[in-house]
Amino acid sequence: MGEKRAIRKTRKPHTVTSICEELHNQGIAKGDTVILHSALGQAGWVCGGDVAIIKAFQEAVTESGNLVMATQSTNVSDPAKWRNPAVPKDWWPAIYEEMPAYDPEETPTFFMGVIPETFRKMTDVKRSSHPKYSFSAWGSDAAFITEKHALNFGFGEQSPLARLYELHAKIVLFGVDHNKNTSLHLAEHRAKKFRIQQEKSPIMVRGKKIWQSYDEITSNSEDFIAIGHDYEQKIGHQPTTIAGAPTKIFEMRGLVDYVSGIISE
Repeated sequence: MGEKRAIRKTRKPHTVTSICEELHNQGIAKGDTVILHSALGQAGWVCGGDVAIIKAFQEAVTESGNLVMATQSTNVSDPAKWRNPAVPKDWWPAIYEEMPAYDPEETPTFFMGVIPETFRKMTDVKRSSHPKYSFSAWGSDAAFITEKHALNFGFGEQSPLARLYELHAKIVLFGVDHNKNTSLHLAEHRAKKFRIQQEKSPIMVRGKKIWQSYDEITSNSEDFIAIGHDYEQKIGHQPTTIAGAPTKIFEMRGLVDYVSGIISE
């Protein structure tokens, strides 16, 4: 959505204060752990844009809570596996040779939106070590959430998603639907109905770049919207709006448990 359209749909500016108040009215409280998936373009006009959205969530949960976002860099991966678009095979040797290794400080997100990209670079935000499926976290448990992110099965039991499940996190879908809901990949792992495939990404090992192979599941998010909507009907979920963006808020445990059960049937 362009800025002119955002202005036209907005009665009065959305601010850090007003967004924080909306979050509190929707049950986001001090001490909560929140994983946020977002599309700023679906919101109205926000004074301060992406930074204001982040600060509003931080103020809502405070430093005693946690704010987490997926900060994936799926382009830091094997070009032989790239689709939509693929690259010519004769490019692969140059890519293997020249692609920079993943660096939590430097590697940008890839098609994740402006809010996660801004968030990962902010003060006191920690980012996990997975070259393809990293998460960034701010708050009292940021280190616990992001440390020890296993290379194998980046959304599985040794990932930040599993740590969020332990912390009884809340999922906020801000302007997006369940196809962007990364937590459902944890449900895929727990359903144990998947095939394993090999991936590889460039990482630094003892000061040298190597292409490290690792195991990943064959994931499919095509059904996530339908499954998520079924869950919404089951619990009588009522969508809301935050800063003018259609928003859905869930308890992570209930949704993950439901979806893992559906997938395993």
